[in-house]
Amino acid sequence: MSDITERILFSGKVQGVGFRWTTERIAARLFLRGFVCNLPDGRVETVVAGSAVSIQQLVEKLQERFGLGLTDVQRQTLEPAHEFTEFVIRR
Repeated sequence: MSDITERILFSGKVQGVGFRWTTERIAARLFLRGFVCNLPDGRVETVVAGSAVSIQQLVEKLQERFGLGLTDVQRQTLEPAHEFTEFVIRR
């Protein structure tokens, strides 16, 4: 099965709570590649490449961990798939 790339925007209480750090750790365990960064409007952006199943697991684990602090998750598949070599926190 081929990899896909998604841009995922997380809204809610996602800055200043360890969200990027947690995302990086979970993504590494799931062998995902890409980046996570804070946006000026208070959201967190993740661009992630890997299997669709692993990306879904990332989203579910973040929803589990941050619970009601997450008020919205917007997902968009990017074409063509991006080639990342690792998952990093962008500052």
